[in-house]
Amino acid sequence: MLYYIYMYKKLRIIFCILAALFSAVTIFIFVYFEWWGFAPLGGAFVCGALMVTFKQLQEKKELKDNPPPPQGDFITGKVKNKEEENK
Repeated sequence: MLYYIYMYKKLRIIFCILAALFSAVTIFIFVYFEWWGFAPLGGAFVCGALMVTFKQLQEKKELKDNPPPPQGDFITGKVKNKEEENK
């Protein structure tokens, strides 16, 4: 399932570039066409939201495939290995 992570990375990059392009075009459209500048501004927000969504999906998939090691805290103490628990 590693291809999902690569797909999410590529989609993040694509939507990041699109959001930057929409943002850059927005300035010129506002100058020359006034209120029509809200169209690419909305596109930039949509691409930014999709970029964040794919980032969260990628991180969720990476944590599912490779979970972090268990850690204790100051209340429960150190997490014991399964070997230590059986002794």
